Amino acid sequence: MRADFEEYLESTRRLIDRALEETVKDYPCEISELKEVMDYSLWGGKRLRGVTLLSIYEGLGGSKEQALPFALGLEMIHAYSLVHDDLPCMDNDEYRRGRLTCHKRFGEAMALLCGDALLTLAFEVMLSARGVDPRCVTQAARSIARAAGIGGMVGGQVLDLQLEGKKSGKESVTRMYRLKTGALFQASAEAGAMLWGAPREVVESVSRWGCDFGYAYQIIDDLEDSRKAGKEETKDTLVKESSIEEVFKEAGQALQESLGAISALGESVWFLRGLSRRYAQNLESLRRGILVE
Repeated sequence: MRADFEEYLESTRRLIDRALEETVKDYPCEISELKEVMDYSLWGGKRLRGVTLLSIYEGLGGSKEQALPFALGLEMIHAYSLVHDDLPCMDNDEYRRGRLTCHKRFGEAMALLCGDALLTLAFEVMLSARGVDPRCVTQAARSIARAAGIGGMVGGQVLDLQLEGKKSGKESVTRMYRLKTGALFQASAEAGAMLWGAPREVVESVSRWGCDFGYAYQIIDDLEDSRKAGKEETKDTLVKESSIEEVFKEAGQALQESLGAISALGESVWFLRGLSRRYAQNLESLRRGILVE
């Protein structure tokens, strides 16, 4: 892993954080209550999807500023999905990232509307990108829309609800993981390459990286949750469908496949390699019972 991986991750995360705050604050809307809820819901998080997109676009030769609207859009979509996921009709969570969930803090109706506002603002912001070929903007936005919708995140959430309280088999859980989490990571990588107008083989390579990395990311997330008591006990996960050793092997293999997908792309995707290797370290630490923070 390159020595500047951590520095790049942190500086780019801060860039996205500042831009998200400014975008909501400066939006021409007089409903201050809605802005407050949106700002609250955008707080925190690793920003991995946005950083992924920016790292690819920059690695291919572009500037972060040109692609930043797409990074913001991705993080707004991710935040909206968490707000809705926490609602009583879904997972009924009380806390998110150490704070009260949106509906616990502001009420269910406002949380629902906050999610709607974040989703729609995401596409307004992405389509406002300047200095990028409009055809590339349209292509990247379409990829993200597909990943966020029926054939991706929303479809995966439906499967997640259908599997709750059941043991449906490894194949069903794997499909759910790849839709619910893998699809948006896949689109983050695809969109970064599409915005630059990269050749099809580059788009396909980073797309495979995102699919495999996102799948491993969800497995690791469930491994972490399996160490805690609570509502996740009702979820159907690979931890329940396989032996713990098989689950670790599955996640490790997916991370190796993510590295293989981008093996021919050289230094342009150095950050993606670092991210896969970082999560391989996290996986090994989980195996030892100590999570790398």
